[in-house]
Amino acid sequence: MGANLDAVRAAIEQAKVIAAEFHTGTASFYEDGNPVPVLVCPCRVKKPKPSSFDAGNQTEWSTKRLPIIKIAQNQPDIDLIRKGLIVQVSTPDGDPTINLINFVVQSALDSQFSAERNISVATEIMKTDRIS
Repeated sequence: MGANLDAVRAAIEQAKVIAAEFHTGTASFYEDGNPVPVLVCPCRVKKPKPSSFDAGNQTEWSTKRLPIIKIAQNQPDIDLIRKGLIVQVSTPDGDPTINLINFVVQSALDSQFSAERNISVATEIMKTDRIS
């Protein structure tokens, strides 16, 4: 019984660390050049990290970012999210590595946890029209 309780406590501590890496915010999904969002929904976003290309390139500033956005599976119209959409995330803390940046959806796969869908995004790979 004691070993099981210790395992549960360890899992809770690990979950707290993982949850702390995510910021709560709002995701707005757009088609390229269209200022009207296809979908606006609450989300959790993992603070972005530089791409491996940027990390290995010592002569350029790191510009490409690869955050993960998590959206509840019960969100209406979640199936509208697809590769190529532009997404802007706003968080209450105004983190400059997340807010007011156009990310492009790379994939929108179901998470290993059925309650959320993982949306993989990257900063612009090709030039897109700005969404104000």
